[in-house]
Amino acid sequence: MLKTIIVDGDKGGVGKTTVARAIADAYANASDNGLPSCKIICLDADHTNPDFCGPGGYKQDNKIHNIGLVNLDEPKSWLELVNALEGVIASAEEEEIRIIISMPATAKRSFAGDGEVAQVLNMLNVVPVWVMGRTADSVTQLQARIDSMPRQFAQGVVVTNLFFGTRDKFVIWDSSATKKELIGSNEWSETSLPELSDMIVTKVGRTPYHHAILTGTGAGGQKLGMGDIIGLRAFSTRAGAAMSIIEKIGG
Repeated sequence: MLKTIIVDGDKGGVGKTTVARAIADAYANASDNGLPSCKIICLDADHTNPDFCGPGGYKQDNKIHNIGLVNLDEPKSWLELVNALEGVIASAEEEEIRIIISMPATAKRSFAGDGEVAQVLNMLNVVPVWVMGRTADSVTQLQARIDSMPRQFAQGVVVTNLFFGTRDKFVIWDSSATKKELIGSNEWSETSLPELSDMIVTKVGRTPYHHAILTGTGAGGQKLGMGDIIGLRAFSTRAGAAMSIIEKIGG
């Protein structure tokens, strides 16, 4: 089976890349998180700031099957993506494959109407993951995605990033009609990404979490301290448990 997890949000800086990295790490440690063993493909659509799969980021290894940088700003780009993934889509009839796409802040231009992009999302068995900010615009843009593509956004997961404050700080989302409708429908789920300390974030940089824990090195090959590794391992465990809810969406 193929599932394509699209990590999206209303603007840059809400933590889309961090969430995408946490999801990839969860599947890379599938057995620890109660997830199926999968081929993992990581794609970075944020071509202006490719923190997910750019230099120093995710790369092919014994846990990550493939990576790529893609531009999905226009409908024709999604068609080109399907062409590139044709073999993957065919092989998913016999094996578990998870594609994780980190979207750019400009993604809203792609999600408009029932055209080519909608058909591509159906083919890729998309699971929308919305990284919720603390502003009204974050709720408004999620609702706009749903209104524009109701079938493709009929199910999904909202992630609150606790790097930006404790869970009770997301007051606008909690009081919104959008949350009441989505979470109340049982079609959407909600989870929180635990906080990772600023110090560890800086030291790790773009380095994949599983690689940093295994090798004890972070950005630029700098050595991580024992405390850094303990903190990162604890984050990986908590984040893996939080992100594993995504696997229950779609089918």
